[in-house]
Amino acid sequence: MSASRIEGLRGMYVYPGDRLCSLEEFLPGDGVYVDRDGVVRAARLGVVDVDVKSRRIMVRALSGRPRMPRRGSTLYALLYAIPREDLGLVKIMADERMIPYSGGFTGVLHVSQASDTFTKSLYDVARPGDIIRAQSLSNTSPYMLSTRRPQDGVVLAFCSLCGAPLYRVPGRSSLVCLRCGNEERRKIAGNYLLVSRERL
Repeated sequence: MSASRIEGLRGMYVYPGDRLCSLEEFLPGDGVYVDRDGVVRAARLGVVDVDVKSRRIMVRALSGRPRMPRRGSTLYALLYAIPREDLGLVKIMADERMIPYSGGFTGVLHVSQASDTFTKSLYDVARPGDIIRAQSLSNTSPYMLSTRRPQDGVVLAFCSLCGAPLYRVPGRSSLVCLRCGNEERRKIAGNYLLVSRERL
């Protein structure tokens, strides 16, 4: 392993399950485990430390109070599944300042909390793979989320046909794929990340 790779690992913040290196590169120390493929992974939330002499890698636990979503807080999450048309499952990633939370928190977005207008299907608001801005309605996991506020909704979406990012286009109410021309409906957040400067 190169010196630059070692320095890249040292001091890195990691979550449980994050890949660190292969078993051939470093032996497992405290706070890590080896999966069945011989990959050394973080066993806890913390900071990576590397002992070059003994060829050991470890994860030191973070001290202090863990950062968790609270009722009323604004957060960003990945919508990873819609098992029913009225229900979406999300992985909560970060707060409104884009600072990651301490661990992997899950949430639920029900269609009744997805928009301030009547919506029959969650697919009209967001789709799997979308990053959403939402408000937490609860204090415990799985967190109940809402995107009913005007500023909340999808901040980044991808085309269902070709996988390219979707753009907000002046004069269009839906998002547009600049690669294949596909248009898709979403509840678009006020701070949607990709905006085309030209009308199509």
